[in-house]
Amino acid sequence: MTLQLEPITQTSRFWADVNHLAKEAFPPEEYLAPSTLVEMAKDDNFDFWALTDEGAFAGFMVVQTFGDLAYLFFLAIDSDVRSKGYGSQAIETLKAAYPGKKQVVDFEMINPSAPNLAQREKRKAFYLRNGYQETGLFLSYLGVDYEVLCMDRDFDPDAFRTMMATLRVEGFHPVYFTK
Repeated sequence: MTLQLEPITQTSRFWADVNHLAKEAFPPEEYLAPSTLVEMAKDDNFDFWALTDEGAFAGFMVVQTFGDLAYLFFLAIDSDVRSKGYGSQAIETLKAAYPGKKQVVDFEMINPSAPNLAQREKRKAFYLRNGYQETGLFLSYLGVDYEVLCMDRDFDPDAFRTMMATLRVEGFHPVYFTK
């Protein structure tokens, strides 16, 4: 399996698939309408990609670049092909598409009282298994706490904060913390 990237627009052949998957994969507090992501992708440093396998829709990812960072803003794999290696292949595709960039991701922080604790633990294990490392940086926005991981040991939290300040999302005012 080799995933290809195809830009998503509102006229994309995968527009219905993307909308369905976005609603299914993300809880309301993390959901951003694909139409909003298309608008954001009009900026040079923001990409909204369909992930395809031999022309078939496998999922999508949203990536923001800033300096030497490539921030995986969203990654969603279609439920029909989950647990078949597509997530790991998406990470490999991401690294190939943004060579020389430090790969950064955030995800819901492990919280023993969270109703989706098992999902959070599984997600963190997935990213660690795929080369990401703990940075010690956390952030909170829109009522959710997130942990930040990076593939490079020389992660620069100040560069990450500066990049995040460029995101234009209504109500997005992250608060950063360490543990």
